[in-house]
Amino acid sequence: MKQIVAGSQKLATTDVRIDAFSASCIDPEHNPYQVIMLAPQIAHREAEIKQKLATHPVPVTVINATDFGTMNAANILKTALREIKAAEAK
Repeated sequence: MKQIVAGSQKLATTDVRIDAFSASCIDPEHNPYQVIMLAPQIAHREAEIKQKLATHPVPVTVINATDFGTMNAANILKTALREIKAAEAK
């Protein structure tokens, strides 16, 4: 994903930090993230994770299975940025 950001003139000026961790590690009290994206394999936990973060709202979305399977980093990043922008507009 970092290669996608670095190779894009538009995204090159965007500060992007990407971390991967287990869903059980999500801590609403120490959540520095602007968006949480779930792998398709744990899509069934989306409601649970949203509930866990209810007091500290952050967008939670499931990565498109095709994008995830084909490792389409550009589309995944676009989705993340769209979620962040929508949350900031609220």
